[in-house]
Amino acid sequence: MSLPSLQHRLFDYVVAPVEHVAMQLPRALVVSVLAAALDFGLLVLLVECGHWPKLAAATVSYLLGGVVQYILCSCWVFSINPGNTVIGFTTFTLLSLVGLGITNGVISLGGHWHIDYRLAKVAALGLAFCWNFTSRRYLIFRRRVKA
Repeated sequence: MSLPSLQHRLFDYVVAPVEHVAMQLPRALVVSVLAAALDFGLLVLLVECGHWPKLAAATVSYLLGGVVQYILCSCWVFSINPGNTVIGFTTFTLLSLVGLGITNGVISLGGHWHIDYRLAKVAALGLAFCWNFTSRRYLIFRRRVKA
């Protein structure tokens, strides 16, 4: 194999979107870690410095993290994109509302059990990731069957 061919394959392996779930899952984890860092950092900033209510801050930070996720999922994680960007983003956002419900539910439940909201948020991130990856993989970024 020639060096340019090897470089091209390496570029495709690292940079280009992929179709196989074995490559999508680790990429989705990387994207989720980046979005979670934004989400968590903004949550703490809004609560601690901005004195926002925890659930309002969790909602805003989660939605902004979702925008980052959509962009990165569309261009790096999944090889199949929705045919229409507006419909794709709308569907992505609607499915993300389930993840938001998981997040707010866990934070609220944690509050009732006197668990710090930051620890509850970490638990919610894991649960929301499972929902978000599965729903995006099978409902948004999937190969369409032509009728």
